[in-house]
Amino acid sequence: MIAGKRLKMGVVGLGSMGQNHARIASHHQLVQELFVFDQDAVRAEDIAQKYECTAVGSYEELLDKVDAVIIASSTLSHYTLAKQALLAGRHCLIEKPITATIAEAQEILALSKEKSCVVAVGHVERYNPVFTELSKILTSEKVLAVTAQRLSYNLSRANDVSVVLDLMIHDIDTICQIARSELQVVSAVGQAFRSVTSDFVSTLLTGGDGAIYNLIASKISQTRVRSLCISCEECYIDADYLKKEIQIFRHASGKYLDRSQQVGYRQEALVERVIVPNTEPLLAEHTDFYQAVLNNKDPLVTAQHGIKALELAEEIETKCA
Repeated sequence: MIAGKRLKMGVVGLGSMGQNHARIASHHQLVQELFVFDQDAVRAEDIAQKYECTAVGSYEELLDKVDAVIIASSTLSHYTLAKQALLAGRHCLIEKPITATIAEAQEILALSKEKSCVVAVGHVERYNPVFTELSKILTSEKVLAVTAQRLSYNLSRANDVSVVLDLMIHDIDTICQIARSELQVVSAVGQAFRSVTSDFVSTLLTGGDGAIYNLIASKISQTRVRSLCISCEECYIDADYLKKEIQIFRHASGKYLDRSQQVGYRQEALVERVIVPNTEPLLAEHTDFYQAVLNNKDPLVTAQHGIKALELAEEIETKCA
């Protein structure tokens, strides 16, 4: 435990996501010092100058200097880098997915317990204030069906894995929190239109309570969409992660009379707009991880959560094959 202290942090992998992690960590009040490493030494030096931190020449050197590390490198490298960090007694925040395979993830989980190290997984949508508010709303609603869409046009990102492990896994993780029973993959279809791996996938899942979950992820869309549409027994909820908006639609029946007791107009629906705090999800994720390390507690998104999402992702990919 490092209670009462600030952390010496490291970020390995300085692609677009790693740079965002460096940006957040560089000015966080719970971070004493930040070290960064990338195979591209020039990129590492540029990021170090931009965020006033220290670039190091190797991953081993980084681990020698830090209390915890953020692994933002390619998915296929997560296992090796996390294992090395844990063997050195370093806490890990691993970008999603936790690893490329379930066997690797289970080994990371076992090693984290053996070394008494915190492992968090970067399912950042769980820290989105939209999902936080949505979770509160759903505590009193019976979910019947969910449609999750995560669409973008970026074939250059995370092209070592399919769109399931790159994008859809965010929604796999969140519906695992929404569902009140175990999920089963009914069907899945995918296609590699412009990539080596699938860049468009649609899947259908069901819960033990009969609820239906339809997930769509795409890298070939002409626009960006990050949405959840939820049909409940008593309402319909439209949640937009990008706009940070939630609207709740409810049936309503009301007659409004004028002075002569004639019906002036009818109200057939009620729309509620939920106030969503304007907080940055990645900042909330960092704060949660640092507090978990400093106070020796579980983060919001644990290795077990990462494994559950990965299990469903693997099943979806198998159905697509």
